[in-house]
Amino acid sequence: MFGQFFVLFALMAVGYLCSRKHFLNDEMTVGVGNIVLFFTIPALLFSSLANIKVERDMLTNFGVMVGLQFISMLIFGRILRLYYRFRHFEEAQLDMLEVTAASVNNAFIGFPIALMFFGEEAVVYMSASVLGLNLYVWSIGLYIIKGIKGESAATMLRTLIKGAINPNISSILLGLLASVIGLMAYVPDFVQEFINSLGRISTPLSLIYIGALTGNSGIKYLLRDRKALEASLIKMMIMPILAFAFIYFIPVQPMVKCVYFLSLALPSAAIVPMIVGRYGVGVEESSKMVMLTTVFSMATLPVCIAISHIWM
Repeated sequence: MFGQFFVLFALMAVGYLCSRKHFLNDEMTVGVGNIVLFFTIPALLFSSLANIKVERDMLTNFGVMVGLQFISMLIFGRILRLYYRFRHFEEAQLDMLEVTAASVNNAFIGFPIALMFFGEEAVVYMSASVLGLNLYVWSIGLYIIKGIKGESAATMLRTLIKGAINPNISSILLGLLASVIGLMAYVPDFVQEFINSLGRISTPLSLIYIGALTGNSGIKYLLRDRKALEASLIKMMIMPILAFAFIYFIPVQPMVKCVYFLSLALPSAAIVPMIVGRYGVGVEESSKMVMLTTVFSMATLPVCIAISHIWM
C-alpha cells in the first residue's frame, strides 16, 4: 500500500511543482482539466464498464450505490448546515456551505484512487457514485442554492436532465449498455486499444491536475481565511465519520462498502462553485472550500483508505 500512496502523492506533487514553477498557468491547468473531463475519464468509464460482464448482482449493487450516495449527501449536508449555523456562519452563505460540504469530487479524485487501490470493479461502483452526485447536485443541491420555494416539479426535472447530460454520465450509460449487449465483441481491436489507452492516462492526468490546481491557488493564501478553513476541515472530518457509521450496519457487499466510504471521504466537487456563481451567493468561499478540502484530503484520504480495508 505504501507504494500506491507514493505514486498518488508523487503525481500530485508533479502538478503542484509544475504550477509553482509556472510550467502550468491557470489557463493551461483548465485545459488539462478539460482533457480529463471530456476525454480521459469518459474513456476510462466506458472501457471499465463495457469490458466487465455486468450481472444481476452487480447491477443491483450499482443501483444501491446510487441511492446510498444521493441519500447520504442529502442527510449529511443538512447535518453540516446545522454545525455551520451553530458556529454563526453568515446566514446568506448557509445554502452554499451545505451543498459544497455535501458534494464530493468522485470524478477527478475518486476514479483514480478507486482504480489504484481497489481495481476495475471499484470503478464501476464509483461511477454509480457519480450518478448519485449528479442526481443530488442538479436537483436538491441546485434547489437549495437557488433558494427558490415552490418551484414546480417539471422545472426541477428539466434542470436535472439538462445538468445530467455530461460526458461522464453518457459514458457510464453507454458502457453499461455495451456490457449488457456484448458490444465490445464487434468493436475492432485497434479501436478498443485506443479507448483503453486514453482511459489509462486518466489517473496520472487527474492527479497532476489536482496538484496544479492547488499550486495555482497558493496554500498560504487559502489558509488565511479562517471561516473557509474551519468549514473545510469540519467537512473532511465529519463526512467520513458519518459515512462509516452509516455504512457499517448496511448489509451490502464489501466492495460497495469500501467505495461508498471512500467516496464520502473525498474533497468537495469542483462543479459546485460554478453552480453557486450562476445561481447563488458565496462563489469565492465555495471555491476556497474546494481547494482547502483537496489539500486536507492529502492527509485524510490515506487514513480512510486504510480504514476501508476492514471490509476486504
